[in-house]
Amino acid sequence: MKQSSDKGNDYQENTIILRALVFSLIERKFLILGLTAFITILTALYSLTFATTYQLTSSFQQAPKSSITNINKLFYINESKESLFTSFLINLTSQDFQKKVFVENGFLTVFNKNNNKIDNVDNFISSNVDVSLNMPELTMDDKEIYLYERPYSISMNGTDREAITEFLNELVSQANSKTITELSKENQKKISIRLNQIHIEKERFLNNAKQSRLNLIARIMEEDNQKIREIKDQIIRAKYKSNQTRLIKIAELYDFAKIAKSLGIIENNFKLFDGNYTNSDLTIAVGENLDLPEWYFYGEKALLETIALLESRTSDDPFIPEVVTLNNHLSKVKNNNLLKTLATRQDDSPFIPELIELNLEKIALESTTLTLSNANSVHVVESAKVKNTSRSKRLVVFQALIVSFMMSILLALVMIVLKPNEGTPA
Repeated sequence: MKQSSDKGNDYQENTIILRALVFSLIERKFLILGLTAFITILTALYSLTFATTYQLTSSFQQAPKSSITNINKLFYINESKESLFTSFLINLTSQDFQKKVFVENGFLTVFNKNNNKIDNVDNFISSNVDVSLNMPELTMDDKEIYLYERPYSISMNGTDREAITEFLNELVSQANSKTITELSKENQKKISIRLNQIHIEKERFLNNAKQSRLNLIARIMEEDNQKIREIKDQIIRAKYKSNQTRLIKIAELYDFAKIAKSLGIIENNFKLFDGNYTNSDLTIAVGENLDLPEWYFYGEKALLETIALLESRTSDDPFIPEVVTLNNHLSKVKNNNLLKTLATRQDDSPFIPELIELNLEKIALESTTLTLSNANSVHVVESAKVKNTSRSKRLVVFQALIVSFMMSILLALVMIVLKPNEGTPA
């Protein structure tokens, strides 16, 4: 019973203390309400100076298949969606590129509407441009999905919603254009390199063909010179042989003339061969069937005339059939038509099969008209979208009201503890 009585007494004491505390707070209600109102009004006035901050986000993903197909129609480009998207992201996140877009597209003016003097352009750009790349978040169910297949996004914070929107859209557009332009330039560079290689290869083939032709001309000339020397040697030998034969004939005829003179056969005996004339003296010996000697047939006078003709002959060429044939052969060698054709040829290209393929490739490269005007390195899912990230002014004031009210009560409690109210009812 005693324990129950003690509990009852404690409860009554606590109730009295709590009641006294409430009365004390009520007594200080003007302090609490005044301090709360002052802080709340002060916060409300201060919140009016806040500038609204915005966050703008633009999302994009890999380029469509049609763009990749169009890009890969270029001669020396073979891009995948992933490699093309990676190039786009590199350009997009490059601070140098962002600065270039900012300066070249007049954003110094757009972000400086009051036309304040800009002492340091780099500092002004870095203070206004803070672009963040946001990668997609993959869940456990997305493990089979390639990372680039999810939309990426870039975001930028600032107080000028229109300027940020314009800059983000221009940045994405310029990054896309730069990526495509770089591919086009790379392709054109490779085409130029290949055209230069084709020119060098053509020159090499032409030089090789010319050198081969000159070598062939030299070889033919050497062979012809060898043939000419051989033919001339044959002609010399034939002439020498003919001359020796003529000299031997002259010596022989001299002997025949002496014999004819010693035998008194001065005139020729051609009449003995008349078909109607016969003479038994023509047979030199019985049973012999021999030709008559020239000295008997011609006689001394005819033999001496023949000798005079042979001795007065200046050239034996007309009497050497072999020399005529050799001279014809010599003339043919000296007038080698193949050699003349090779020596007068001005262009060796029609005789170089490899040039046909090189010329066709050159024509194809020079006549290419493929453009990337309709190609994109990225597919923009959503242009710059505004999201207000500043705290609500009403929320700020309400939070100030709650906090100031609690602080006022706490202050009142401190004052009660330090200076209790004697008039508080018991």
